[in-house]
Amino acid sequence: MGQVGWLNINNPNQMGSVQKFSVLTGEPNTWLFIYSGLALIGQWDRGGLFSGGESSNPVVKIVLDNISGQLLGSAATASLANVIGGDQSSIQSVSLALEDNGNLVLTTTLYVYAAGGDFEDLGSYSYYVGAKILLEAATISGTIRWKKSLATPLASPHFTITADTEIPPPPGQLLGTSVVQATGLEGALNSSDDVYYYVPYSITGGLLGKTVTVFVEPIAKAFSGVPGDGNLMVTQISGPNPVRLTTSNLKVTNVDFEMDWQSAPK
Repeated sequence: MGQVGWLNINNPNQMGSVQKFSVLTGEPNTWLFIYSGLALIGQWDRGGLFSGGESSNPVVKIVLDNISGQLLGSAATASLANVIGGDQSSIQSVSLALEDNGNLVLTTTLYVYAAGGDFEDLGSYSYYVGAKILLEAATISGTIRWKKSLATPLASPHFTITADTEIPPPPGQLLGTSVVQATGLEGALNSSDDVYYYVPYSITGGLLGKTVTVFVEPIAKAFSGVPGDGNLMVTQISGPNPVRLTTSNLKVTNVDFEMDWQSAPK
């Protein structure tokens, strides 16, 4: 391997025409990511990082993304876009790897002929990458609590838990609608606290890339000893609202709720 240089995808002096496109496949939580751009290595290497005589095999690495998941398959290609001088420069190999730290790295090995060791013989090359990645599941989790003096829990489930996307109203209407993106599951009831019951929950589903609001509704028949003339109600007491799930924010925790009693209006 020749000398290795890293290009910063966010530096316009090193990269150009950077694009990314992603689409969810028909397999659970499996995405196709497509990346393309220009590596402006001639402009970047005016200091001669890859200088090594008249010919060399420099290796260029680009971090295309940072993703938590498993690379299932990929196709990558690169081609010379601007050769400043000479005609013996070429691309020898292109590969893609998802490293343990989540960096999706495109590696390109070049052959560069540069009289006098001047790497500016090669100005730039273009790349195109397709990657099929099984992403780590996006999740929302937290707890729902209520005072023991309020109600006694019976058999689970005790709550209906959903992550909804809000759809704004059409022109001329005041109220929008919501679409359920995923439903939550309760964990085991925790009654060890002297004051509160706690029920943990988690929501897993097609949440990646979406902004959702978590809604929790009590199931009345799952409780006994509830006061009459009113309703059980649940309000959020911690965590973001709404919740945005991204590749860098896959697991949102401590989205917590408390159940209380709302008397009927008189």
